[in-house]
Amino acid sequence: MDKQVQNVTCVLVLSLLVAGCVGVPASNPPSPDHSLYLENNWNESATFEITVVRQASNETVHDRSYVLDAGEEREVYNTNSSSPDGIETFEVRWMARNETGQVNITTSTCYGSAHVIIEEDGSPGTIYSIC
Repeated sequence: MDKQVQNVTCVLVLSLLVAGCVGVPASNPPSPDHSLYLENNWNESATFEITVVRQASNETVHDRSYVLDAGEEREVYNTNSSSPDGIETFEVRWMARNETGQVNITTSTCYGSAHVIIEEDGSPGTIYSIC
């Protein structure tokens, strides 16, 4: 019986290793192309104040105000425009409907685009995809 438990355990561990669930992390190469989107799902127009800061140098690389109509979505920034050097982090600071927040965009293949959203009920927030 002990041999059978050992065999099952061995198969389970090997399966997890092959699937990439444990062990050495998968490759995470740089990817400079990550967008920032604004979405206004509310029933009124809304103003978004957006500041993007390159964390490596503390340099402000984007600082603008946007007015979006109800139901509008717009791409407003892409990290590629700042020519990132390898994997870098860009901090997005936002203000919408008198609320503030921040989200970081990292320039690697494991991370996606960021969205600053005003929901249908008028509440702002962020969505950021990570693998």
